[in-house]
Amino acid sequence: MEKIHVKHSYVGEKKIYAVHGQLFFASTTEFINVFQFKEDVTEVEIDFTHAHVWDDSAVAAVDKVAMKYDQNGVKVSIVGLNERSLQLVKKLAIYKQKESLNKVAS
Repeated sequence: MEKIHVKHSYVGEKKIYAVHGQLFFASTTEFINVFQFKEDVTEVEIDFTHAHVWDDSAVAAVDKVAMKYDQNGVKVSIVGLNERSLQLVKKLAIYKQKESLNKVAS
């Protein structure tokens, strides 16, 4: 499996993280370490259009990131999940927005 890569950009006070590659048990630490939780942004978008979430460890990593931002008062949006990733996240995630995860990559 290919390595996970995450790039970021800014749109106003929103930071967008574009995730590329395969998120699974062996790439979760690298994924989590990319995020800067104490920034001057009001919103973060994590875009999985070019990524796949494979297992419960990957979902836990997404949860950890989302909850950490939430604790810091930053709104989090998770977008671009493919159908299989979306179903896995909906099934296993505990983050409060899991019910609103409805944006699927085309």
